[in-house]
Amino acid sequence: MTYDKDWALRWLNDFGERVQENKQLLSDLDQAIGDGDHGINMARGLSELKKAFADKEPTDLKDVFKTAGMTMVSKVGGASGPLYGTAFLNMSKAVDSET
Repeated sequence: MTYDKDWALRWLNDFGERVQENKQLLSDLDQAIGDGDHGINMARGLSELKKAFADKEPTDLKDVFKTAGMTMVSKVGGASGPLYGTAFLNMSKAVDSET
């Protein structure tokens, strides 16, 4: 398997669809220890990520992860935005920009 821009875009699209399909379950699970909005927040952030990719196609794998990180930080509420955002930003720093 080649881990490149196209792979990452497919993976993030699939992730976004699965979160959207399960946003109520994720929110229900969050109610046990939180305020019950995790699924809604994640679905919103991943919808915004899809828009960001439509507005400006990433140039490479590094750009995919950087865009994902910045979008998650700015569009997902609660602790999840910074957690997922930081993870994606760290991935962008770890990959070769030519991938």
